Amino acid sequence: MQTVRLCFFLLMELLTKLMKMKSLKHAKPLLQFPSFIQQKSYTSIPLLCPTQELQTTTTTLKLTNQELTKINLLIPRLCLSDNLTTATHLTTTALLTNPPHSSISLSILVHSLTSQPDMTQPMSLLTTLRHSPQAHNHLTPITTMLVMSYVRKKRVKEAFKVYQWMTRPGSPCKVEKIVFLGLVDGFCELGLVVDGLRVLRDMVGVGFVPGDGLRRRVFRKMLMEARVKEGLELDKALCFCANGGVDGIVKVRDLLDNIIGNWTE
Repeated sequence: MQTVRLCFFLLMELLTKLMKMKSLKHAKPLLQFPSFIQQKSYTSIPLLCPTQELQTTTTTLKLTNQELTKINLLIPRLCLSDNLTTATHLTTTALLTNPPHSSISLSILVHSLTSQPDMTQPMSLLTTLRHSPQAHNHLTPITTMLVMSYVRKKRVKEAFKVYQWMTRPGSPCKVEKIVFLGLVDGFCELGLVVDGLRVLRDMVGVGFVPGDGLRRRVFRKMLMEARVKEGLELDKALCFCANGGVDGIVKVRDLLDNIIGNWTE
């Protein structure tokens, strides 16, 4: 209870500072008030709506080192005390101030989010940040952490849903090479080889070439699926591409299109 109380008052401090920014006029309520606090005491403080597109402002708001320390101490305590929703609200509010990368520790929050039985809370967090332009540069590291956390938990289908969210039109996210590698490896490990090949096709399409380790794992999995001819052709094409062969990426992508098409017929 004391942890939630501390978090609430820290949120009040952050939101009061945010309200000084011209872009937050007419904001609507977001924060879920703990039951022990009377919301009417704070009706004069309009809180931030997750779907509100914030306008560009010249006002610069920065969290102090003391505030960052408080946030980094509270997030783990909230997660470990089963107050994940409050931890997510605190993190979202802090990210709206666009703090420096790595200044807010997100690992335990991400671990807690990906340990939930469904994806409601992770996707809610991403949607809130997606509608807050000043937080966009934090979306790529957060989505990358979510994907890799799901992969480590062998929940590759959930990881793939985050990947699809990252790659939809208009997304501010950049898909890092580690995301492609993790998904291909994760799908292959679970025997979902054709799904891994689809991600491999996307990976090659943006100019990333798999290293020897991943190439060999894909080849072995294709042999286990009795796709010997296709496996040999793909392995040869990937080697050619890795060695800087002319039009190597185009050849690999075309070959993957044919393999996937024949696999799913």
